[in-house]
Amino acid sequence: MRYPSAVCVPATSLISIAACALKRAMPIAAVLLLLGAFAPVYGQQFKPVPHTSVLRPSSVPATSVAHRQFPVRTPVHTNSTPVNTGFGVRYFCASNVATSTCNYLISTVTGYYNDTFTNANADIYVQYGTTGLGSSEYYFNFVTYSQYKNAYDGIANMSAIQQSADTELTNYDGAPYGSDYVWIQPALAGALGIAGDLSGGAGTGIAPDGSACTLNTPLCFNAIVTVTNDPGTTLYYDDQGGTEPADAYDFYAVVSHETDEVLGTSSCVSTQNTPLSDACDGATGDTGGPSVVDLFRYSAPGTLVLNSSLSTADGAYFSYDGGNTAGAMGSGGQAKYYNAQDNGDDYADFVASSPDCGTNQAIQDATGCPGEDAGQNILNDGGAEVNILTAIGYGIPAADTAAALTSPASDSTLSGSQVTFSWSTGSGATGYILRLGTTAGGNDIRGTGLITGTSVTFSPLPTNGETIHARLYTVFASSTTYADYVFTAANQAPAALTSPAANSTLAGSNVTFSWSAGTAAVSYTLHLGTTVGGYDIRGTTTTSTSVTYAPLPTNGETIYARLYTNYASGRAYTDYVLTAANEAQAALISPAPNSTLPSSNVTFTWSAGTGAVSYTLHLGTTVGGYDIRGTTTTSTSVNYAPLPTNGETIYVRLFTNYASGRAYTDYVVTAHTILLK
Repeated sequence: MRYPSAVCVPATSLISIAACALKRAMPIAAVLLLLGAFAPVYGQQFKPVPHTSVLRPSSVPATSVAHRQFPVRTPVHTNSTPVNTGFGVRYFCASNVATSTCNYLISTVTGYYNDTFTNANADIYVQYGTTGLGSSEYYFNFVTYSQYKNAYDGIANMSAIQQSADTELTNYDGAPYGSDYVWIQPALAGALGIAGDLSGGAGTGIAPDGSACTLNTPLCFNAIVTVTNDPGTTLYYDDQGGTEPADAYDFYAVVSHETDEVLGTSSCVSTQNTPLSDACDGATGDTGGPSVVDLFRYSAPGTLVLNSSLSTADGAYFSYDGGNTAGAMGSGGQAKYYNAQDNGDDYADFVASSPDCGTNQAIQDATGCPGEDAGQNILNDGGAEVNILTAIGYGIPAADTAAALTSPASDSTLSGSQVTFSWSTGSGATGYILRLGTTAGGNDIRGTGLITGTSVTFSPLPTNGETIHARLYTVFASSTTYADYVFTAANQAPAALTSPAANSTLAGSNVTFSWSAGTAAVSYTLHLGTTVGGYDIRGTTTTSTSVTYAPLPTNGETIYARLYTNYASGRAYTDYVLTAANEAQAALISPAPNSTLPSSNVTFTWSAGTGAVSYTLHLGTTVGGYDIRGTTTTSTSVNYAPLPTNGETIYVRLFTNYASGRAYTDYVVTAHTILLK
């Protein structure tokens, strides 16, 4: 769709657009629109002037609007669930517009705006007439840049787009435009609370006969929208059904295009001249003064395309984050570029080309797509119009928003086996669920129930470098949504027991346990217990890769070993099962335990110990002592003499010595007593 601008801005006198066109010797039809009256604003003086944006079909030369007044007919508004808190966008139809068409405008097309924006209020007069494909006529209205910026700063409950746009206005527009006037549509001035700064306290509107009038007075509209009645142009009407003919254009898409411009998508830049010019300059006396949408035009990140330094180079685009990303996207995620040529097409409209044609993403493009725009509206146009109108200041209702994982970063490698996952607060959320799995949506690794907090710590997590899928559910009062994330487990190979071998029988009661070094380990802990994970037999933490435990059981029982690899941010473990050595100890046979020795010369005998390599027998005056006698032998007996004969208590300790350690049993006997006569 091409929308050539037929703007002429006389500087000093009341002069018609037609006369201005004749002075330029341009082959365009006369448009009898007189300049508005001289009007003060905060003591500032300017002349509101008419502006015309024309949409035209492909391969059709630029034309201006031949104005003709028709009686106004206003059907009943039937939009059912608007979010708009004001009167909204309202269409008033000329008598040459069919009742069914007017009813569809009011019942359906208004809904695209009134169900999207909370404060987009405009009265629009719709008629058929002589134009390219469609046009909108309205008068310039101005405020200072500071008035606009201050009003913008006061937006309550800014959306994410508006927060970004507000920062952009501060960082990039204040210096070049701070002393300028800014062309603002009265509808936007009203949305921002500065309509009182416009002429008449509401702004200059347009009457059906094209004359200037004060808005909010009878038969005064924000704009006149004219759709072509050229018999050579075929129009398609969505409400009539059927397939759009290959040479037809959707009537309601044309009206939507022009409505966007009435609300704020129109530029001050005129493409009627070579070089490009600023149509607002004649009204304000500024050089390079912008419209509101001009404040968001970039050629590169951080580089505004200023009205005072225009060129016909392609590539200018709309952005609400300082040019870092395009805020108006077309098919396939491609940025929509402004028309920048002196070709009569509206500058703020986008370059019309494939692939947007045929994808219902060409409403605001500069050239129409015959046969391909059935059902187009601002809600299926890739977000371009909604993003632009939101960025310049129109509000959208607060909606339920899903939580987003903030830490760890998606697609990152986890720091270890213990990780805290955090997420943003979901607007309207009643709770959250986080699941980690080996497949998307799975929770075979870890998972929570419904929680109200915005973080959870999971431990232990895999540390083998595998892919971990995370799904964060945001639960609302009547619905649930989720977002998926992917992580890589920490590549922290845990230590592995190398000796003794898992499932083996220990060599004795004195055993050295060894293991491989764990990747990124800071220490190790080895627990031995009679139950899985227990440490009632032995346990210690060390930075070494080995530890010796003694004495250990030698009764053949099952011993459970748990080897922890300790990392800076958590720990991982591996369990092993071992069997205690089956080493039955030697047992004293003679003399009998607790007996009295028969004399001072005694032979001690004992049973053979299983796996024993030798024996040690200590006799002492204290438990474990050997101050009376002591020796080591491979035999199962030993003779001690002389022994005490004073009847004292003698403590006996019999060691069974194994290849890897020793075990002992304590006994008590009484020394022989010699009676004196």
